Amino acid sequence: MSFREKSAWITLVTVLLCFGVYFGALVTGRVSGEGFPSMHLLLACVAVLIVLQIVLNRIASATTPKDGRAPADEREVLIQNRARSFGYYVLMGCSLTLFLPVHFGHSAIQIANFALLGVVLTTLAVAGAEIIMFRRGV
Repeated sequence: MSFREKSAWITLVTVLLCFGVYFGALVTGRVSGEGFPSMHLLLACVAVLIVLQIVLNRIASATTPKDGRAPADEREVLIQNRARSFGYYVLMGCSLTLFLPVHFGHSAIQIANFALLGVVLTTLAVAGAEIIMFRRGV
């Protein structure tokens, strides 16, 4: 498995884990969408995400030292560009659906959470598309 495929797996799993905790707490009602507890949980999830990304990418780079430091070849650049193109359409779809929470009278903080959910879904879509394309050998 190449370093960039490992990096895509790391992104998929860590984003799913960290923001799964955050949005799971919001959905189950353990933390309300308003106020300091939700902000503190969000900051903690982002901090854990950053630390996990750094540590796991360092480990992945150490296990494949040639791939970790080498520039991306044409195939890897093509895969990353196609995945980001797919992510663009996911982000635009999520952005266009933001009028729904506004229409139903949600607060500005809740709309910001919906926008954050769109960014998280886009990140998951890009990482998933990269993994699929690396596996298929595109």
